[in-house]
Amino acid sequence: MALPAESLIAYTLEKMKYRMATGARKEEGRIRSGLLFTGNVHDAIPRRLLLDTRLSPLDKMAWMMIRLYAQNNEGAIFPTYDELQLQLASPGKGKASRETVSRVLLMLRITGWLSLCKRVRDDKGRVRGNIYAQHDEPLTFCDAEAMDPRYLDMVAEACMSRNRTISQTARDILGEIKNDPGMRHYHSHISQLEARIGSAQTPGQMAARQRVTEGRMQPGSETEPGKKTGQKRQSSDPEPSGKSAGYHRVRKPNHYVRNITHSVIKNTYVLPASLTGQIREEDAIMLTSQLQALPEALAQGVLESLSGMLGSQSLQNPVGWLLAVLKRAREGNFYPPKQKQRVAVSAPMQAGAGDRSTSQPVVTRKRTEPISAERLSGIVAGLRASLRNRSAIRAR
Repeated sequence: MALPAESLIAYTLEKMKYRMATGARKEEGRIRSGLLFTGNVHDAIPRRLLLDTRLSPLDKMAWMMIRLYAQNNEGAIFPTYDELQLQLASPGKGKASRETVSRVLLMLRITGWLSLCKRVRDDKGRVRGNIYAQHDEPLTFCDAEAMDPRYLDMVAEACMSRNRTISQTARDILGEIKNDPGMRHYHSHISQLEARIGSAQTPGQMAARQRVTEGRMQPGSETEPGKKTGQKRQSSDPEPSGKSAGYHRVRKPNHYVRNITHSVIKNTYVLPASLTGQIREEDAIMLTSQLQALPEALAQGVLESLSGMLGSQSLQNPVGWLLAVLKRAREGNFYPPKQKQRVAVSAPMQAGAGDRSTSQPVVTRKRTEPISAERLSGIVAGLRASLRNRSAIRAR
């Protein structure tokens, strides 16, 4: 029975005969059999990859497609952008964009699933290719730094990305690196990166910060108590309620009722205008979402601390400072500042409390005008005359 030349069995038979012919002298007297696997090829996928919440399904699929290029854990050719564009495309879309491929590779590098070990250059210094290393679990920060010399710089650059997912993931990883005991030798460098991230990045942001600073330095006008009309102050004393309306239905004691409570986030926090004018819109959205994740009392304490720091003009990196405070709040290490006793009381509050406490006179300070030299000399002459009169009276 003649086998077709293009069949898989014929191809395997030819390979076996070729091995027998080339290795006849070495394997003379041995019987070697061939093996043909007719099923599908199965690949093992790390479970940590599938359960990594930092990666999107497209990021995980890209890791799997890259893994197909590496056979038997040997050196292989990394897929090109054109190949990844075709492999990561949605059905009927043709191919994915190069921006999508770049974002996927950056996410894999940030999270430690992929490392850019070295850039290959020719004699003229031009980049001819890259050498990547793929991992079956995320590398530690120390190992990632050893495998990828520019890992920390890459994370810092990703913090400034316009993509919200990339920037948020990079900021979280930068905070984890700062708390990693194995990366203490980089703590000072990380502080510089945080200061660089929080500084002005464009001339528009720099001008906005200058306007805010100048507005704080300008002396304000004398404040006057405002008047609130139509506001009724609730009494703290218990008062009898009015007659309740009759209810004619009879309660059924054996009637089962299921109560379903839906939790709705009602607390909405607004960042100070002096802060939103200095930072980007993406950073403001990210900070607001983190504030909403905190308990209401804790979030209010964070906002009060932020307002105090902004008012004292001692905050050079507002984004970095607020991220550090939010992290301490999530860990339970943040203590809200104690509210100072207010000296000035508004007019409506005094009017409402007038029925229970006696009103106290309000002392107002008049603005002192600069004194002239003639008036000053007259005052001094009067003091000298009074002193002379007193000394004369004592001498008598």
